[in-house]
Amino acid sequence: MGSLTELVEHWPNHEADLRSLTSHPQVRAVIHSRGVDIGSLHLEAPIQPRQAFCTIGNYRGQIAEAAADAGGMGAGAAGRRAAALEALEHRSRTGEPYVCLTSPERVGPPVGDLTIAPGVETLDWEVEIAVVIGASAHRISPTTAPGVVAGFCVANDLTVRSRVMRDDLPTLGTDWIQSKGMPGSLPLGPWFVPAWQVPDPSRLRLQLSVNGTVMQDDFADDMVFDVDRQIAYVSRHTRLRPGDVLCTGSPAGFGAHHGRFLRPGDVVVAQVTGLGAQRLRCVAEQTTPVREPTSPHRTEQELMG
Repeated sequence: MGSLTELVEHWPNHEADLRSLTSHPQVRAVIHSRGVDIGSLHLEAPIQPRQAFCTIGNYRGQIAEAAADAGGMGAGAAGRRAAALEALEHRSRTGEPYVCLTSPERVGPPVGDLTIAPGVETLDWEVEIAVVIGASAHRISPTTAPGVVAGFCVANDLTVRSRVMRDDLPTLGTDWIQSKGMPGSLPLGPWFVPAWQVPDPSRLRLQLSVNGTVMQDDFADDMVFDVDRQIAYVSRHTRLRPGDVLCTGSPAGFGAHHGRFLRPGDVVVAQVTGLGAQRLRCVAEQTTPVREPTSPHRTEQELMG
């Protein structure tokens, strides 16, 4: 195997042996005594998926927060929040997740620089739990969904908030290619944590800070649709393959709520209990000045200055 991605693509063949190996006390002792300091390593995303999916609007607190913010924080905010929560309870019982298919080219490293292109002024954060699929799945039920999960990662589903809606096509809804398409906008990792080390994903705590200030902080049990229901829904509409990644939604506290977005110089730390922490420094994209082509009619003296 040349990578963790290749290993996950053959997960059913190796899962039992890996579980036995990593659970052995002597193996843990060797890793602890001989392991390499992570600070000396260049970290890449642990998984490079063929398919990547993102579930939208899947935390009760975030939906309620957005509803309250939509009309300002006046007298009607509490009513809008209450109405949104009531609608979510009904949707949770009778509805389905809202999932978009996104490009695997978005996947980026969990540590290092995050380049912000010129003109991107509303780059927003979304810390998420990413589910890594370990077995083929098509039209499965929520009760069998846990059996296809290889493990979990931290994800930050970065979104250009001002580009989500199309002013020129208001009736067509959201445009995920222009708002979520930029390279590196889906950092994964730093770790891939096997499913047997995460017995209850709903107990995981998600946190994100910008320059040391906490922006998002909630538990996964606030999901409208839990991990199993999301996997079952996606598998009903397309076949999931080993190595595919499903990002499961993000809690309240987007930049749109806080009234600020990412800009060069910001440091973003996204973490999930037991899955590790990402640390990205925002930098401006360096643009190369366009040089005028040399005229073939210029004299030798002009060319020499």
